[in-house]
Formats: sequence, structure tokens, C-alpha cells
Amino acid sequence: MSILDRYKEVHKDELEILHYSMFDYNNLPDTVDPLYIEKYLQSGDPDSFIAWWRISEREATPGFPAGSLIVSSATLGDVLNPYGEGTEVIAVTQNGYDKRFSSRYDDNVVVGFNNTIKKICVDINVDAETLSEIDLSILYLIHYTRLYPIFRVADEKMREKILTAFKNMEVGKPLTFIDQPLLEELGLETKGISIDTITNPDLSRIIQYITKLREDVKRWHFTKYGQTINSSSKLAQETVDEVNGAVSASLIIPLSMLKARRDMIDEVNRKFGTDITVDLSGAWRAEVTRYEDISGEPDIDGTEPKTQ
Repeated sequence: MSILDRYKEVHKDELEILHYSMFDYNNLPDTVDPLYIEKYLQSGDPDSFIAWWRISEREATPGFPAGSLIVSSATLGDVLNPYGEGTEVIAVTQNGYDKRFSSRYDDNVVVGFNNTIKKICVDINVDAETLSEIDLSILYLIHYTRLYPIFRVADEKMREKILTAFKNMEVGKPLTFIDQPLLEELGLETKGISIDTITNPDLSRIIQYITKLREDVKRWHFTKYGQTINSSSKLAQETVDEVNGAVSASLIIPLSMLKARRDMIDEVNRKFGTDITVDLSGAWRAEVTRYEDISGEPDIDGTEPKTQ
């Protein structure tokens, strides 16, 4: 794995932790893992969705007896409804089983989507890629700003003396030597040694701008998904209206995702007789409460207004 791939993996993991912790599910059956709900919804294939269904004897495994409710990735078949959406459901488990339902309106299956436009979060991969490229630029710029002289010498003997000098310098030992006897009788000739460099330490000042770009990309992503991260240079100057606007804009996508999940869970409860609930998790609920307090709007996400 290249260092660029490792950087991307690090950033993708961080963004996925952010995304997969956005929602809290309660009263889920033991056979339904909320992590996989979010993985399938947010990071599945672009044309995939999520299906809830009960497994048969064929799909049963230890811990998952026949009749267990599970979630899996799914695609929609070619039989279209009047809006051009597929109606046949093809559900596929991670251990190789597939289940077909002739209609997504069948009482034995529920199809769920990530948001109101039925799309995954493509920008998890896109922004992880961007951040990995920025990190690689910072790494190579750090290398390039190191003082790295290249000595050209006339013979192996002089080369060894130069290397010895640098080794002594690393441990703080001084070293002097005289060659070409007594530097051509103190004429101070130094032929045989010249120095070039392939680095430019002055470029270290640019690192701060690339680091700021890295911070901005991450801040843009977090803010887009409901966690408003203010720039330190701007924080002290923000007005109440600016804070209000930033919070309300950052809640558009999370509230769209919450509505899609609540619609999905309502259908699951109706078809399978469950009592599951879903809500924004603590950090996102705090942002909603913050906006409600600032704006005076008590119910922006469709829940009952808070009682006084």
C-alpha cells in the first residue's frame, strides 16, 4: 500500500466515524446491526440501497435463525413504477445469499434510502482523496525544506572525510582536517570540494497555507453534515445572525437524512411489527437544539415541540 493510499484510508476512516455516528437507533432486533444500516445507506454502491427482510432456512446461520429480521444491500430491478423507479428488489447479504422480491411494496420487504434524493454520501471518498493529496504535499514539502547539501569531491578519501565530519556533527564532536598539504602552503586553495543543494528551506513558510487548506476541506465537510466548525480567525468576529445562518445551513443535509430514516423505520414497524425509533445522536441533537434556541423555531426536525 502506497503512502497516498494509507493517507486516504486514515481520512476515510475518520469521515466514516463522523457519518456512522449521526443517528441513534432504539429497539432494534439483535440481528440488526446499526453500523451496517449506515454503511449500506451512506457508503454502498451508488446504485444500491438498503433492504429489510426476514431470512429463511436457506439463509439461516448460527445466531441468525430462520425468521430473523436483517438488513442488507439491495438494488432495484427493471420493472418501473410511473416515476421511472425500479420496483423489483434484489437483496444481497455479505455472506453470499441473495433474495428477490417482485415488488418493493411487498409486505415482506422494506427499502430504505440515505436521504430524500436517494443518494449515498459520495463525498466521503472524494474528500478523503483530497485530504490524502494535501497530506502528501505537506510531507514532500517538509522533505524539500530540509537543508540537504550535495558535496562533490575529487576522490574517495575526501568523501570519507566529509562523511566523518557529518557523523561527528550529529553527536556534537568538532572535526578539522587539512589536505593538499597545508592547503597549498596556506594559499587556502580548496579545490576538490564544491557544494550544491536540491532543497529550499525558505519554502517552509508555504506549509502553513497548505495546512490551512487541509483544515478548510475538513471543516467544509463537517459543516456540510451538521457540525459547524468555525475558523479560529473568524470566531471572535461572528455575529448572532452569522452563527444562526451557519447552523441552519449545516442542518439541511442531516435533516434530509433523518427524514429518510424515519420514513424507512415507520414502514419497517408497520410491516414487521417492530417498535424501532431513530433520531439524531447527541452531537447533532445539540446542534438542532442550538438552532431552535437561536431561531425561536421549536420543531425544525418534525418532532413534538419541547414542553416548558
